[in-house]
Order: sequence, then C-alpha cells, then structure tokens
Amino acid sequence: MKNSRIPSARPREVHELKRKHLIITNGTIVADELITNGTVVTIGDRIMYVGDEEEGARIKEAAIPGVFEIIDAQGGFIAPGFIDVHMHGSAGLELMDGTEEAMRTMARYLATTGTVGFLPSTVTARKEKTRAVAELVANYVGADDEAEVLGIHLEGPYINEKYKGAQYGPAIRQADISELDELHGILGDKLRLVTLAPEIPGSLEAIAWLKERGVMVSIGHSDATYEQALAGFEAGITHATHTYNGMRGLHHREPGVLGAILATPGIWAELIADLVHVHPGAIQVMLRSVGAQRVVLITDAVQATGLPDGEYMLGDHPIFVKDGAARLEEGNLAGSTLTMLRAVNNMIGVVGVSISDAFRMASHNPAQSIGLKDRGWIREGNRADFVILTDGFGVQKTIIAGKVAYSTD
Repeated sequence: MKNSRIPSARPREVHELKRKHLIITNGTIVADELITNGTVVTIGDRIMYVGDEEEGARIKEAAIPGVFEIIDAQGGFIAPGFIDVHMHGSAGLELMDGTEEAMRTMARYLATTGTVGFLPSTVTARKEKTRAVAELVANYVGADDEAEVLGIHLEGPYINEKYKGAQYGPAIRQADISELDELHGILGDKLRLVTLAPEIPGSLEAIAWLKERGVMVSIGHSDATYEQALAGFEAGITHATHTYNGMRGLHHREPGVLGAILATPGIWAELIADLVHVHPGAIQVMLRSVGAQRVVLITDAVQATGLPDGEYMLGDHPIFVKDGAARLEEGNLAGSTLTMLRAVNNMIGVVGVSISDAFRMASHNPAQSIGLKDRGWIREGNRADFVILTDGFGVQKTIIAGKVAYSTD
C-alpha cells in the first residue's frame, strides 16, 4: 500500500463521526491465509486496509490522534465475527418468549461470545404465536452492545411429523402461501430463511414463492426420499437444516435427504459441531462431500446456553440439560447449549480443520448462505465485524460495524 492510501480524516469529518475509526494491530489476521503480526484499518463501518506489520507501523505513525482508536490484539487473533443463522435462545430466554427483553438478552449475550449477527429462530407454533414473534423481530431496534438481528429463521411449521424432534407436533401444518404472504408483509427482507419439508403438500409451490421474493429455503425435519429432496432443490432449496439431524438418513438403496445433500453441489449444509449431535467421523464424511466452502456452522442454541445444567423450555416443550446436552424428557436431543466459539474450537481441535476453514464455516459461509455478500470475512470493503481473541481463543473484544460492542478491558 502506498503512503497516499494511509487513511486520514479532514477536520469536518471528525464532527460527523459516530464512531472512531479503528487501527487493530499485533494479531494474527484470520483471512484466506493467516497473516501474522497483521494490521486492520477500519473507516466507519468498513474495512479499509488489511496487511502486515511493516505497513501497519506506518499507518499508526500517520494516524490522526483522536480520530483513530488503536486496538492492540496482544498477540492473539483478529478474526471475522461469527454469524449464527440458527439459534433459538440463550441466557435464560428465547425468541418464542415474544418479548423485547428476550431479544435484547440474547443479542447482548451473543456479543460476549464473538457473534456479530444472528437469525433468531422460531419453533413450530400456532399462527398467532408465529405472527407475534415476526412482528417483534420486524420492529426490534438493537443497541451498540448487541449482536445484530439479521432477520428471522422460520424453522417450521411446514415439516414432517415423523422427524419433528423437539418441534411442537399439534401446530405442524401443510405449507400455506397465504400465511407466508402475511409474514412476508410483516417482515419484508427480514424474512431471511424458512425451513420446511419438501414432501409436505404445498411445499414445492411455497419454495418457488419464497425464492421469487429472495427468501432462502432450507430442507429440514424431513422424511423426503432422495428424489423428493432433489425436487425441492430444483424448486429453489439452497440450504440444509442441521445436516444429519431431523432428516431421513443415508441408505445405499434409498439415499434419502442426507444422501441428496451430500451428493448435490451448491447446497449450504448446516452443522451443529457440539460433538453430541454429529460424530467427528460423520463430520469428516460431510466435509469430504460438501467441502469447507459450503458447511455452515450453527449453534441451534436454546435458552439454557450460557447457564448451568437444569430444566428449561424450548417453545412449548420442557427440556432437560445434563452435561451441557439439551434433551426432551424422552431423551431426544432438543437444540444445544453450543456457542459459535466452541463450535470453531471443536472443528479445529477435534475434527482437525484449519483455522481459516473453521472461521470460514462460522462467519463467511453463514453470511453468504443468507445473501449477505459483504459480511463475514476480513477483506477490504467488507463490513467491519470482528472478534479479537487471545492466543488461547478467549474473547477479548467483539467489534460490530466498526464499533466495540463488547470488551473484557
């Protein structure tokens, strides 16, 4: 980078700033390749520069005092902030509580774990309850110390009862475009992702309707045959909900939903990497089939996340958490208590993926999977969303849109 590109601010710009520009130094930048002793410069909510120690020193020297805040990563990692496209709750509350307090509590907790943006996810519920939480998300205004609410993920109600898992059975119903139209009218582009089963009557029409409006559709809680799953992909499904879990599995004479996901290029495949929902060996199979470029780490977190073992709720179901695993009374898994940071640690330390690939699956891929093209990766021009970690992967700071949302200082 030439000296002429060193960021500066004219005096009139200083008055306009709602945040300080940032110079983040002395850390390993997690990008396509790791950059040791790297420097990142942000201007407003955008990444201006990504580079090495030598250029970083010149930038620091030229920076205007009072305009730039210099953040020392203290030899840790400067990584893209996490994006969770499938979570239900945390810190004792969940989306289906239907309150602003629940939204704020979740968003603040997530910021402390390095998550910069998320899709709060519904569980299958009756129409009036689903409408109420849609209105909550549509009207919610976050604060500077919160992870950003990127929209909503409707997990159900158009699913197959056979694979309902912890979803509320009495509210499962056929795909209904009139209901979707009402929800889309409330949410607009905040209706980001819909999980459904393509074999359910009306689903193929609903998939096409959602695709026309730019809403991503995911196959999940499905007993579809291989051919039915492929028909769903042809209609517009681009995403798979918690792959392996809540779907017809792979058999050599009937590959099922799982086989269709593993065999079809271009599907974004969610993964709950808590090492409870999916065995590390099965994760390796998934990586070899789908590739790190298409795996989307999620938490599927419930309200018990961040809290001790005990009894909690998931929608209308009581759930029981023991040794960190959340289950229904009959023993079925019911979401998780995972954080994105723990998922990344598991992928690196147990599954054995590279640091860059683990963060790609937790940041870049989730953003891309819901159509956010300028988020989730550290490159010039992208949104300035970071998590700064210690060398032992503890969260030091979470930076969202160029502002420090959380800090241990």
